[in-house]
Amino acid sequence: MGLRILLIVSMLGLWFLVSPTSTHACSCVPPGTPEEKLAQSALVFRGTVTSIEPNWQQGWLSVSFDVATVWKGPDSEALTMFTPEDSAACGYPFEEGVEYVVYSWDGVDVGRCGRTAPLELAAEDLAAFSGAAQTSPDADFPNTGGGGLADEPGQDRLGAMLVVAAGGAIMLGLAGARLYVRRQVKADDATNVDRT
Repeated sequence: MGLRILLIVSMLGLWFLVSPTSTHACSCVPPGTPEEKLAQSALVFRGTVTSIEPNWQQGWLSVSFDVATVWKGPDSEALTMFTPEDSAACGYPFEEGVEYVVYSWDGVDVGRCGRTAPLELAAEDLAAFSGAAQTSPDADFPNTGGGGLADEPGQDRLGAMLVVAAGGAIMLGLAGARLYVRRQVKADDATNVDRT
């Protein structure tokens, strides 16, 4: 009886770990001041979204911008940034035709947990950067679209699924071995009955 309960609980646990619809809500700490975020970011700019398209990597969007001002990072007239498609994965809800102040921690990816905001909500940022000179393009990183974090979610999920599958196979193997040994012991006990 205990073995059945263990198997049922284990299978339910595996289901919740591997379920493709399981998501974790985006939870962010307060982003800090514009100056702090500028120091922590690889790229900070003001630009208008020209297009939003699904990325080659499932679950990500490619967001293209016409750049008006670059406060940190290489000078460019157009940039393509990447964000998770789902806001629960901290994707930023960009809209075409809207102008934003954009902060990117790695120069290609943008998330909800930062100071990225539409221009009309970024007055504090604009005031902080009004005297700041545009940085030179000596921050030598290409905007190739590989994205520092874009590869990680899929790899992490695949690794977790493999670990869970291996753990489930081991548990089922152990449960089967235990069941086999129990049946063998019962069969031996039945044939070794003392008839004296």
